[in-house]
Amino acid sequence: MKKLLINIPKLMESGISADKIECEYLFHRKNAGTFSLLEIAQFASYCRQCKSAFCVDACPKEALERLDNGTIKRFNMRCVGCKSCILACPFGTILPETINYITTKCDNCLNQLDENPDYIPLCVKTAPEGTFKMENIEKEDPDEQLFFVGEHLAVINPNWLQKEGKK
Repeated sequence: MKKLLINIPKLMESGISADKIECEYLFHRKNAGTFSLLEIAQFASYCRQCKSAFCVDACPKEALERLDNGTIKRFNMRCVGCKSCILACPFGTILPETINYITTKCDNCLNQLDENPDYIPLCVKTAPEGTFKMENIEKEDPDEQLFFVGEHLAVINPNWLQKEGKK
């Protein structure tokens, strides 16, 4: 299945800020779609997915939830920006800059891809070369730091296990 692939280390090396990457989603306020994609990607790769999940318990608006597969998902439409999850995280991996109150979200250009499987989203066209791509990716590859974040997004980013030298 075709997924949007974001190479976070390469994007950080490029020095470009997320607001310079364009997005054509009509409902974005000030083009926050790319920013929300990066937030989702980074949250998934830094979160330690604790069994006790203190951040989930601390959230007064149920914006964090443990999914059936064990991962912690953030629902940014429920988040009020109180930062309780940041205080509750025993590892300090939920950073204030990743918990922003954002009301816009990437739609992964699913309608355009349904109409034209060769469609290339504007974020892919305007991002630095090799940082955003549309690719057929069948499975995750932890050895290459490739992880899925939901059904339509893949991320290349070292997760916390690799940063700690545990994997």
